[in-house]
Amino acid sequence: MRSAKSKQRINEIRTPARSKQNLFQGERDPVQVYCRLRPMQRDSDTSCIKIISPTTVLMSPPATALSYRNEGNRTMKYTFKEVFPPETNQQEVFDKVALPLVEGLLKGKNGLLFTYGVTGSGKTFTMTGEPNNCGILPRCLNIIFKTINEVQAHKYIFKPDKMNMFDIQSEAEAMLERQQELHKFKSGRKNNSNPDLAMSDTELTKINGVNEDNQYGVFVSYVEIYNNSVFDLLEDGPPITKNLPVKIIREDAAHNMYVHGVTEIEIKSAEEAFEAFYLGLKRKRMAHTTLNAESSRSHSVFTIRLVQAPVDEMGEAVIQNKKFLNISQLSLVDLAGSERTNRTKNTGQRLREAGNINKSLMTLRTCLEALRENQVNGTNNMVPYRESKITHLFKNFFEGEGQVRMVVCANPRAEDYDETLQVMRFAEVASEVEVAKPQVNDVAASIGLVSGRRKANRLFNAARDNIMRADAKDLELDLGLVYSLGPDFPSLELNSSQASHIIKELMAHLEMRLSRRETLKRSKDIKDERLRSSLLELEKESLEVRSENASLRGQLASAERRIRALEERLTATENTSLSHQRKLAELTDYTSSLKRELQEKELLLSQNKLDKEKQKKVLERKYHNKIAAEHEKAKEIHSEKERLKNAIEEKENRLRIIAEALGGDRGDHDVGTKTHGDMGAQTRDFTPGSTPRALPAHLLTPFTTGHHGRETKDTPTSRRGVAVANPRHRRSLSADGRGWVEHAPNKIVPMGTVMKPSITNSKYVNKLTNVKDIANPKLSKYCLVSQEQDTDGELETKLYKGDIVPTCGGGAQVIFSDVEMLKQFSPSKDRESQTNRTSGCARHSGKRRDTGFSPPQTPTNTSKKQRVDDD
Repeated sequence: MRSAKSKQRINEIRTPARSKQNLFQGERDPVQVYCRLRPMQRDSDTSCIKIISPTTVLMSPPATALSYRNEGNRTMKYTFKEVFPPETNQQEVFDKVALPLVEGLLKGKNGLLFTYGVTGSGKTFTMTGEPNNCGILPRCLNIIFKTINEVQAHKYIFKPDKMNMFDIQSEAEAMLERQQELHKFKSGRKNNSNPDLAMSDTELTKINGVNEDNQYGVFVSYVEIYNNSVFDLLEDGPPITKNLPVKIIREDAAHNMYVHGVTEIEIKSAEEAFEAFYLGLKRKRMAHTTLNAESSRSHSVFTIRLVQAPVDEMGEAVIQNKKFLNISQLSLVDLAGSERTNRTKNTGQRLREAGNINKSLMTLRTCLEALRENQVNGTNNMVPYRESKITHLFKNFFEGEGQVRMVVCANPRAEDYDETLQVMRFAEVASEVEVAKPQVNDVAASIGLVSGRRKANRLFNAARDNIMRADAKDLELDLGLVYSLGPDFPSLELNSSQASHIIKELMAHLEMRLSRRETLKRSKDIKDERLRSSLLELEKESLEVRSENASLRGQLASAERRIRALEERLTATENTSLSHQRKLAELTDYTSSLKRELQEKELLLSQNKLDKEKQKKVLERKYHNKIAAEHEKAKEIHSEKERLKNAIEEKENRLRIIAEALGGDRGDHDVGTKTHGDMGAQTRDFTPGSTPRALPAHLLTPFTTGHHGRETKDTPTSRRGVAVANPRHRRSLSADGRGWVEHAPNKIVPMGTVMKPSITNSKYVNKLTNVKDIANPKLSKYCLVSQEQDTDGELETKLYKGDIVPTCGGGAQVIFSDVEMLKQFSPSKDRESQTNRTSGCARHSGKRRDTGFSPPQTPTNTSKKQRVDDD
């Protein structure tokens, strides 16, 4: 935080024209707007603008204009400070528009002049001109150096401090820097100026009223605003380079806006100024468009800063005090032309440039409208200066004090009517904005310096040079202006003896002169004593002041060194802070993206975990249910086996008893025949649609061997061995009430047996085309039906059964758990084997169910899985 003493120092350093006590006080002047019409390019072009008075133009919309269709054939009048017809020359425009700004610049006042208009309306011609017909900018430079040529300070007396202010150096320090520059000077340096723009001395008029008791220094800078970025056109580097660093706009200690780090060149002649101007003009961005062969693609700002400081009482050196500096500024702005894309047909880089140009011009118009509303209504609404670099840079001119003038360049062609209409409306808004008049204080008079010091010193030096010459003894000096002892002597002619009165008069005159001489001598002695005492006192005061000045100069030098070090540290800290802020923003974005990715992955993991938990619970529940069902079935089968075994044993005992009883009465042949007949009767009583309640053991196992493992003649041998049955899958398991997916072909041959499962609550599909056919929470069972012909030519049907388990990806997978095989064959194919087998058992159907585990080649009942996903 700055102390009160430092704040007081800053306020003393400010120029009187920019101090706060002068802001918004006194009278105010509106922005002066001038209009200049461009001559018609072709004789066939039609004009839509007519000059009806020296200050008014009339615009008539052509039938091809967009405004004609929207607003009708309505003419509009626009009033300006002055209207320049097409035949007006450059000198007349300069005298009316820019000459008052140059006069104010020499008196310490700020000025702003900018040209505004559509592309190809003559803005650059008005500002710069062409060879042998220079515009406003070269004429301003010529007349400034013509006026202050005799009162310019030596180079490097005024030195920019990079903070929009200036330091005052002594003559010795300035001479040392001039010598260093002389050593660095290169004789082969090219001259970038155009000699055709330098006017002859006969065309120049010197501005009167310049304060001759001041010394002046002129500094110029040249910047362009391209795509809302500020570039320094005078920065050291190759003359034609386009890769310039971007500059920033900052605010100085006096609350004035300036381009930080811009190159300010001290100029001593108009030729040096033209050289700097043409160096920047070569770097300025120009391009060819449909409407203009050399169209400015950026806003250019050429700034002339005039520094003036009073000389001391001897009229020679500048007073070494920054608070006596007076800094005035004249900014000449060549705005880029507004354009419409539908006319220029721009694309790519040109389209982007046009968009930025139109946006900055729109921001300028918005700022002027807001400023006018605040001034008219007395409000304090915020003016959006910071939305554009061009308005941010010239904020001080509209809210501070100075002179603002605008030249509206218009092309009267009918094709440009719509664009020119917007320009006229903007000029109408700008003419209603008021700016405070600048006030200039005489610093020299406030500190007791008498005017004419420089001229008196020049006359004194001329007189001293004349006295030092060899023929100075013949020089007549009028000492009567210094001392006078009385009137001239009377006549000394004595014509007669009666002329004694003449002698008396002469004596009286001599006495009077002697008394006057004594009086003057006494007065001289008194004045000498007073002067001697005054000189002694002044010498003492001078010694005290010198010692105090030496100490103050040491303190000032240390303070300046400390300030420079702090400024350098501040600049380095700002740059470091900006880089840290950029890095922080990048790391923040990267951290937020990582957090989002982490949250997404955590959500996916939690979802997968929940899906696995659900799947695990479902599988555990199914497993426990299956285990329980298997245990129950095993118990039932075991009890049924025991019951059947007991029943068979009881029947065999009964038959044996009957056979033994009958054996006593009949022969063995009869017993065998009867027994065989009884067995045949029992066999004939068995039908395919019914199941006997109790059968002998040898009838229940027709494909096994005889009693005690021996083969007999009546019991045929089995070719297939013991039939294997899967007790886990029965018809009741197929119709368990849950949802089934029955996957079968369109043309399937019906088997028509009880072994074919009757599946209820099933969904029939013949082809799996969508994952929703299986991934359905209401469906939990899957059955794949296939029919094929075996090697014997018989029809064989296979049913692959499994459980549907949902997957984490939103699909489903099938875990096969059983295979049922239904095979149909003809009973008349092998009659001998049928006959032999008929003797052992009675066949009641030509269809059988094979429940042995004969899985297909791809899916198995235990390890193979079929996955159905979205793909």
